[in-house]
Amino acid sequence: MICQNKECSKEFEPKTHNQKYHSDECCRMATNKRIMEKYYEKKSIKNGLVRNCKKCKTKLSRYNNSDICSVCEKNIIEHSKKIIWNLINELS
Repeated sequence: MICQNKECSKEFEPKTHNQKYHSDECCRMATNKRIMEKYYEKKSIKNGLVRNCKKCKTKLSRYNNSDICSVCEKNIIEHSKKIIWNLINELS
């Protein structure tokens, strides 16, 4: 198996079924990198980074942590509810 840390990519034999990294140090480095990426992403959003909804391209509020606007999110939920009701009606 190859280490999932992109900076390492060493080949190793996993000791457990869910081991992704070849060492604790490699795991710590990958985790810290992921944490810092999220930190800087949130910081740029709070500083005014312009983001658009992935569905309708509407400008998102800096307080919206999602990638889609509330209108699209509501539409997705309504569509899911319709599908579930249709499945329930078909089974009845």
